[in-house]
Amino acid sequence: MVLLVVYSCDKVDQTALIKVDDDVITLTTFKDQYQKHLASVPQEDNLLSRYSFLNKLIDEKLILRYAVLNELENDSLYVKTIKDIYQQMLLNYYFDQKINEDFMVTDLEARKFFAWQNKRIHVRHLFSRSQQKIMALQERLLSGNENWDTLAFECFQDSILRSSGGNIGWHDFDGLDPVFAYHAYSLNLGEISDIVRTSDGYSIIQLINIETNGLLTENDFQLKKEKLTDAVKYFKQKKRLVNVTDSTSISLNINFNRNIVEQLHSSIISVGSNQVESLYKETLVSYRNGSWSVLKSLQRLSSLSERQLSKIITPLDLEQSITGLICREKFLNDAKNKKIFQNISFDKDFSAEKDKVMIKHVLDKLNKNQIGNGIGIFEEKYSSFRDELMLNTIVMIDSATVKRFTL
Repeated sequence: MVLLVVYSCDKVDQTALIKVDDDVITLTTFKDQYQKHLASVPQEDNLLSRYSFLNKLIDEKLILRYAVLNELENDSLYVKTIKDIYQQMLLNYYFDQKINEDFMVTDLEARKFFAWQNKRIHVRHLFSRSQQKIMALQERLLSGNENWDTLAFECFQDSILRSSGGNIGWHDFDGLDPVFAYHAYSLNLGEISDIVRTSDGYSIIQLINIETNGLLTENDFQLKKEKLTDAVKYFKQKKRLVNVTDSTSISLNINFNRNIVEQLHSSIISVGSNQVESLYKETLVSYRNGSWSVLKSLQRLSSLSERQLSKIITPLDLEQSITGLICREKFLNDAKNKKIFQNISFDKDFSAEKDKVMIKHVLDKLNKNQIGNGIGIFEEKYSSFRDELMLNTIVMIDSATVKRFTL
């Protein structure tokens, strides 16, 4: 049995707008989440939208209560997902303190980005993940003894980039890595850049052509100024992140056993190879106050996304990926030592993320027929599941406040 009670209350902001048994959602909480919802979807504020979102929050309360009663927080998939999210959030908060300082943005910087966002550029580049290799490529290019296309053929694995001289075509400013874009757009037509350090590696860029899209007005600039300021800050943050990662890598004094790297890389790319296991106990990399065996390195690499793993083509790529993971572990330890997890804001955000993950986890299990009666399409299964959750539940809604509150 479900009992739905509609009531009215004069003291609204911190009074319960919705009660699901003992769980309470205040008007302040509802308005905060509702406004974020409206900002993320093309939907107007009206009574239908309010009740639709209100029902969504009620459903979420019911699902989370179901998860607790059935101890779903112990499911291995959920535990792993939460562990990954916890670590990523620790890193985000850590970098907010270490990197994302309140960068100052001048009017001149904002106007420069404004002009760039009204242009498209055609560029090509030489690339390496190794600073030593890109410096050697630059030296050979400047000597004049070897042409650009020859060097591009040597430094790229991708057949299209090799045959086209590293030509990456036409791009808008927002379609490129922020640091790469900044240096590419700073070039004059035909000019070649110095070595540019990006989050992917090192590039030498040449501007081939440029297009300007119409006239710009002062009014256009003023309308976009806030977003332009954010774009400049984002560029500065990305640039500082690269610098911090590089300096951390240097300070850790990371050294690879190149022979083992070559063997491991060869074993990984050889389909059906069973040589990897024989390398498990070998030390692959050592660094200040630590080392990783081949087995430990493979375990850490398994945390990377498919997109990140697809970039590991050469032994050098393997080294760069492991270097990044070692730095990541150092940053995580620093974050834990700073007790960032005790931050009130962190605790609130992490709790909200845990709820989102659990709700998705329950709905995924429902969709896979692991819970519920497993009959019909998902909408039918969910409707039946929700009816079960509502049994013996008392839901109370302050309908008068729902109708009259203002955003």
